[in-house]
Amino acid sequence: MIGVDIEKIDRFAHWTDEEFMRVFSKAEIEYANRFTNKIEHFCGFFCVKEAFVKALDDDGISYNQIEVLHTDTGKPYINRTRYVNEILHEYFANKIEVSISHCKEYAVAIVSID
Repeated sequence: MIGVDIEKIDRFAHWTDEEFMRVFSKAEIEYANRFTNKIEHFCGFFCVKEAFVKALDDDGISYNQIEVLHTDTGKPYINRTRYVNEILHEYFANKIEVSISHCKEYAVAIVSID
């Protein structure tokens, strides 16, 4: 299963702290805030969450329960929380691959689930 999402970065430029906290985890917020272009990172995280939902064709998934983290080398991945593992079990899937890219105007993410 594959999901793709692309978003305009300026969509997130006027979000309040409360809106960010409703959608993103503490770790995602801390990661993005380390960068001067933090809105690009938030947009990329949102794209991953949206692509995950699209891959499974399940709009009942809670975005704030999908957490995007990074390996020591910077590769993004979806944190395998109890919530995510339960969803994957429901779809007889086990493996998740994530790719994110962004520029000044857009962010895009692809999520592959096997």
